[in-house]
Amino acid sequence: MTTYPEPMGNLPANVARQFLAASSRRLLSKGEQLFGLGSAPRAMFVVLTGRLQVSILSEEGRQFFASFLPPGHWFGEIPLLDEGARAFYAEAVEPSEVAVLAAQDFWQIVNSDPAAMLAVMRLSCSRFRAAVAWIEDASLHPFNVRLASRLLSLSAMGGEEQGALRISQEMLAAQLGSARQTVNRQLQAWSQQRLIQLRYGTIELLDIAALRRIAKR
Repeated sequence: MTTYPEPMGNLPANVARQFLAASSRRLLSKGEQLFGLGSAPRAMFVVLTGRLQVSILSEEGRQFFASFLPPGHWFGEIPLLDEGARAFYAEAVEPSEVAVLAAQDFWQIVNSDPAAMLAVMRLSCSRFRAAVAWIEDASLHPFNVRLASRLLSLSAMGGEEQGALRISQEMLAAQLGSARQTVNRQLQAWSQQRLIQLRYGTIELLDIAALRRIAKR
């Protein structure tokens, strides 16, 4: 029998268990899309195993990485609340399994349980605060501060060996809206200072305290 992490993540345990009990399961292969940009909101989701990433596309078709979704992370509630099309797409970066809470089951639970609706609203508010913080970070801080902050945020998401991030420099550059060469120069400087160690497709954080000082956390 497959065992899963406790799927509480960003929801209270009692609400998460209600949602999970009403959900179906879906297996995704590496690179398979869970839903597309502009698709109709038909469900809310939680990652059970593996890892997903969410991204948006520019009008020119350029991909902008938004975030990783580790096991235990619930997402997809905002389009259910406002009935708008999805503003990003989600795909598996490794073989993954997700639980799918259909819209009708979502509404049946939240309409009958005020605590569940409150939890979903708080989850949506936390996403708004995170978006505002990201805009502030991108517009007010120099690049080294933004990069250190992003590395620490990715590390805190979990789903990795402690301090080790499985992310390419191209993906970091896309997320920060900068050139890969800019990311590489800063990472190489930190590598020489022994703050990080670079391996193929992996960045190991060796001195988290120093990175926190750079990020002003």
